[in-house]
Amino acid sequence: MADHLTAAEARSLDELIPTLYRLAVECEWQDFRVIALKEVVQWSGAVGAAWLTRSEGNSGEFSLYPPELGVERAQAISLNLAPGDGMTSMSPVPPALLARGLPGAKTLIAESQLHRGGALNSVLMLYFNAAAPSAPLCGRALRHLAEAGALALHQYIQRDEWLLSLGRTNRGSAAVVDSRGTIYAASGRFRDLVAKESAADRDFVKLPFAIPVPALEGDEAFFQGPLHFRISPLGNLFQLHARRPLPLDGLSPREQQIARALGNGKTFKSVARQYDIAVSTVANHASRIYRKLGIYRREDLVDLVRRPPAAEPATRPAERA
Repeated sequence: MADHLTAAEARSLDELIPTLYRLAVECEWQDFRVIALKEVVQWSGAVGAAWLTRSEGNSGEFSLYPPELGVERAQAISLNLAPGDGMTSMSPVPPALLARGLPGAKTLIAESQLHRGGALNSVLMLYFNAAAPSAPLCGRALRHLAEAGALALHQYIQRDEWLLSLGRTNRGSAAVVDSRGTIYAASGRFRDLVAKESAADRDFVKLPFAIPVPALEGDEAFFQGPLHFRISPLGNLFQLHARRPLPLDGLSPREQQIARALGNGKTFKSVARQYDIAVSTVANHASRIYRKLGIYRREDLVDLVRRPPAAEPATRPAERA
């Protein structure tokens, strides 16, 4: 479908686009999705909007504005817009796609935007009670919204690269993935590290290994080959940090806490106060820590606590999915 815009439409779009990209830089990724949907709804005169970013299997992040819109993920999936199909306009709104919270919607404009790399696509839906702006105008706005969303996610994972460069060696390199391991965004350091240790192409769109089920169900760390991964939920997705192992990785979480405290010069008594445990408990932990690490002196523990991971590949520019 041709999407030529009038001069007035082009000016209107020029007012919206900088706002979307500014929000992508200023807002947290998940906050951005709702805030940016609100901007597009107000700009277009729509009554509500829905946004599904998905990979194979339709897993991914789903956002609504306003929250009472009453549109569900399954409805966005049922549009059957293939990745890259582009924009479609429906008036009246088909019964299966009606917004239950705003049943009077008369027109639906939907856009399917393929993300760079081909593993992800966004389905965006705008609902109107009255006459909608031109479909090509809305289609372009929704395409910019999807791109701004990718930028917001890129900014989110890039934060760990900055922390790592400031000496926070425990942070590792970052990626956001779904339960199948599809990459939503990954830093350059994450790609370099995983590709080197798994002999995968650096531009992988899916992790070259399966995430262990216990890790997906709440176990915060796992090893894959020589690499240490820390995983945490991020909405319907997961955030991964990858790094080379540290000496303390073989300790339990509580032992790691106590080892770091002792390695940073704290006494048994101050550690006991910090964690509200008995001094004798700290001593027992310290004995197990020394045995597991194969050391005998506090000086050795200090060295291990402050030792950085093994050298990692040189950082390349971070990537957007």
